[in-house]
Amino acid sequence: MINLFDLTGRTAIITGGGRGIGYTITKSLAQAGANIVVASRSLDTCQKALKELQINEERGLAVSLDVTQDESVKQMVQSVLEKFGSVDILVNNSGISPFMAPLDETKLSGFDKIMDTNVKGALRCIREVSQHMKSQKSGKIINISSSAANTPVRGLGAYSISKAALLSLTKTLAAEWGRHNIQVNAIAPGFMDVGVAEFVNGNESVMKRVVDNTPLGRTGKVEELEGAVLFLASDASSYVTGQTMFIDGGAANC
Repeated sequence: MINLFDLTGRTAIITGGGRGIGYTITKSLAQAGANIVVASRSLDTCQKALKELQINEERGLAVSLDVTQDESVKQMVQSVLEKFGSVDILVNNSGISPFMAPLDETKLSGFDKIMDTNVKGALRCIREVSQHMKSQKSGKIINISSSAANTPVRGLGAYSISKAALLSLTKTLAAEWGRHNIQVNAIAPGFMDVGVAEFVNGNESVMKRVVDNTPLGRTGKVEELEGAVLFLASDASSYVTGQTMFIDGGAANC
């Protein structure tokens, strides 16, 4: 049973993997034995994450990445293939939510920026690894969405829409790429102790509403995502594709 979760010899790219939810995902996949690629705008942050997690140069690679730029994504994947020879797991974690505003007060430039990063950024990375995964007839893609995709948060409309789009992207790619033995799934965290929750932590009324609407009666701890990530990245989920795991204390059911 333990062997089902063993990622030894496989290479995982985690975008935005140097901090927050991405850092926890990086840690989880590294502990399972995967070669780790941490990619984000800040190369220093990526290098620091590898050092803190004691991932040596043989198993780790830090890469500067801007998911809104085609050439940056292409160069990142090329660097991975040159070092490790394969891409087996892609975790699309890079995302932004730079403001809180009702949709009717949201500037279209801000809306476009969120969609370009959260949705098109994921698609750019997926398209760049697709040919390699198709040729090796295997691959695991995990898109990090949000419970806001299912239960929108007032004031985070643009963010909620982008995360809902990721769920549709997940289902569409799963349907198209299943014949290549590429599995595409998503994780939708609720309000955790890092990430988007940081934007509303100071808003007591919002946080009270979140907790009151969560059956487990609390926000989540980022470590509570590790099991789901490892399941979807490993052979334990070999017959799972097109699915979204809501890790939200039951809020999606309310």
